[in-house]
Amino acid sequence: MKTKLLVLAVSLFLSFSTFAEQKLVRIGVLAFNGPAYTLKRWQPTIDYLNYALPEYHFVIVPADIPTLDNLVSSGLIDFTLTNGIKFLMYKYNHQAVKMLNLNPFHGEAKHAIGSALIARADEPEIANLKALRNRSIISVSENAFGGFKVMLREFLSEGVEKGDLKKLSFIGYPQQNLLTEVLKGEADFAIAPTCLLERKERDGTIPANALKVMRRQTPESAFTCHTSSQLYPNWTLARMKHVPADYANHIARILLTIPPASQIAVSGLYGGWSVPIDDSAIYQLMDDIGLSIQPSYLIRIWMQYRGWFMVSIGLLLLFVCYHLRVNYLVHVRSAQLRKEIEQHKQTANQLEKETNQLYKAQRILLSGELASGVAHELNQPLMAISTYATGCRKRVERSELNQQQLLTALEKIEQQTLNASEIIQRMRNFMKIHSHEKEHISIESLLNNTLLTFQHTLKRQNIHLITDIHDTHIYIDPVLIQQVIANLIQNSIDALKASPHDKKKIAIRVNYDEQALSIELSDNGCGISDEQLKQLFMPFQSSKTEGLGLGMVICKRIIESHNGTIDAQQQTLGTRFLITLPLITEEE
Repeated sequence: MKTKLLVLAVSLFLSFSTFAEQKLVRIGVLAFNGPAYTLKRWQPTIDYLNYALPEYHFVIVPADIPTLDNLVSSGLIDFTLTNGIKFLMYKYNHQAVKMLNLNPFHGEAKHAIGSALIARADEPEIANLKALRNRSIISVSENAFGGFKVMLREFLSEGVEKGDLKKLSFIGYPQQNLLTEVLKGEADFAIAPTCLLERKERDGTIPANALKVMRRQTPESAFTCHTSSQLYPNWTLARMKHVPADYANHIARILLTIPPASQIAVSGLYGGWSVPIDDSAIYQLMDDIGLSIQPSYLIRIWMQYRGWFMVSIGLLLLFVCYHLRVNYLVHVRSAQLRKEIEQHKQTANQLEKETNQLYKAQRILLSGELASGVAHELNQPLMAISTYATGCRKRVERSELNQQQLLTALEKIEQQTLNASEIIQRMRNFMKIHSHEKEHISIESLLNNTLLTFQHTLKRQNIHLITDIHDTHIYIDPVLIQQVIANLIQNSIDALKASPHDKKKIAIRVNYDEQALSIELSDNGCGISDEQLKQLFMPFQSSKTEGLGLGMVICKRIIESHNGTIDAQQQTLGTRFLITLPLITEEE
């Protein structure tokens, strides 16, 4: 619908631009057979008006029923040419004024539109419309005046409701499809406008005598087409309320001068124009089928007293809002203390959560730095597995492999698979989400597990590792302490990359007494400057081009959360880190 309105609006704008020197007059025409057919039918009439009134430019706006309703509501058209029911709707809702009625080719304008019940020529005549309850019936639309609405009155007069027609369907425009469907046997009956069958037989679209009109009625005037219903007034030309009456009357006088037998009238399928005729028959039809142009009693009451209703509802809403506000203020005052306590708890929990997320983020970054070494270390068992598998395949192809040799090869493949699994498990243990629970753990075991992650990197970079560990058990969070140790080892490896000498060393020494445990980690790398030493534990200060400057800050926070200390010292060659952790029991 919106697309149709947009297309029409654009076309109207273009027409207005083209004929800016003339006054544009838009006539909305109900297009029941599509825009092309409507334009072809009515263009000669429009050309006649343009010739007779050169100061105006008349254009046709073809539209279906919903589009025409929207055009009228939006005030985009000046005149409408439509059926009697739609005119009465526009008259009541939009103050449209009737100007003229179309004359049929034969007969009178007040007896020109009806419905024809069409069936195949071999269909037996029906005695009563009740016989159609279980027959297949088609029509273009339930809103079609010269079709379903007129025929609905005939059904109702014989006691047949719309819901009784079990196989009634609406197939849409164009109207010719109704005849085609019945002719092909897709439907038993078609409800169509009168004269549609005769017109299509004359132009050869439908074979003569292939279809017939059922339940023929005797028309009240010299109407030449067969009808199955009472006849009603022809289409109405109406002006919208914004169109001046004298201007509209001038147009009406010109249309009345069109001869009934002229080519203009023949192209438009009408027999000239007549002065406005009485619409009482259409009012009666609408009453018979239960179609009202006036709103219901409740809607009329609402329209009349809606001002008082709105005032009453407004006062009620004010009272309700006042009551709710008082309750709200009481609730706010009584809940302030509880909210403050809850906010303190949430702040503490959020701080702890963000701290843990920071630890995890640094652990992920550190794992990325370790990935290269792990990849090289994992490549060794994979290469061994590939070698054993390839050798077995070649020996099988040469039929040189016995069962014992195959078992030996499979055992070696299995061992290499376990080696690869252990490498992956070490990385997973380093990356795993821990429960933030402290436990008693061997410091030597913790350090050895950490060093396993670096063993291939140390070997590949020719770094000599010196360890002097006096083992003891300590109550710590092993995942976080392992993160600190790994971060320091990785820093030493990075420092040794820039070292010019070949004797690269990393030394780890662990000592303890009754009160505390100390972990000393040193290297003979490039060392750190005095300025770097001052900023070592400050956030976002890093000597690495790709570093974030958070690693040492997080290490310091982890050690301090264990009530320990971490310190860095310059050496002649390299840097020395000293971590001190208290030896406490779980109870302490």
